[in-house]
Amino acid sequence: MIEVLNLSAFYGTKCIFKNISFSLNSGTFTALCGKNGAGKSTLLNLMSGIVPAGLKYEGDVLIDGISVFNMKRKDIARKISFLIQNENPVWNMSVRQFIETGLYSAGSLPKNQSELLVNEALDKIGILDFADKKIFNISGGEFQKCRLARCMVQKTPYMFFDEHSEGLDLPFQQEFLGCIKNLGKTILFSIHDINTAAAFAENFILIFDEEIICGGTQDIFTESVLSKAFSSGTKIYMHPVLNIPQVLFVEENQGNH
Repeated sequence: MIEVLNLSAFYGTKCIFKNISFSLNSGTFTALCGKNGAGKSTLLNLMSGIVPAGLKYEGDVLIDGISVFNMKRKDIARKISFLIQNENPVWNMSVRQFIETGLYSAGSLPKNQSELLVNEALDKIGILDFADKKIFNISGGEFQKCRLARCMVQKTPYMFFDEHSEGLDLPFQQEFLGCIKNLGKTILFSIHDINTAAAFAENFILIFDEEIICGGTQDIFTESVLSKAFSSGTKIYMHPVLNIPQVLFVEENQGNH
């Protein structure tokens, strides 16, 4: 279980969020949503034990009862695989070698075992065909798939994804969410498209105005909650095929026409 306890974050005098608390139970699949700048990346960083330069925090995050801020990076990497929002590769290694770096926390593995784990991740993400290409010679979307495969090869009980869909084709975005949901792990993913999230997530954490609202689809998909969270007029409707709630963002005066 992951527990966030009275967590606050500040850049100077600017409060990002204040005294937020929630827990992620084992095996839950949770979407983290909110406007740009609401604090999604800051929250995911702190939950992974990463304190960005200039950020001050109060409170705690417990990973299976242990404060993440007291854990060594290697121990955290055995518990949490984290896809950060932006990454610029420094060395022009092959795709296969890049994914192998996800095995860092596993220590020294027999070559055949590491190859098996890497090939499994390559196959799951569908990038076996360019596994031997250099990462400087692949597209941005292909590199994002490599990063997703590196997360999967860690075999951690907890997985965090910060805007995993960046640069990915829409069909693969949805395919990937279905894929990681079926892993049965405890997963928290930030996403801008709350309508796509509704098709997969069991739980939501909505962050806005320095606070959060946690709940299921029925708690989050209300016009009052989403209008406040996204500073926009909203209309809730049911998807005609999937029979799940969706939101349409409209200008405030549009709803009166």
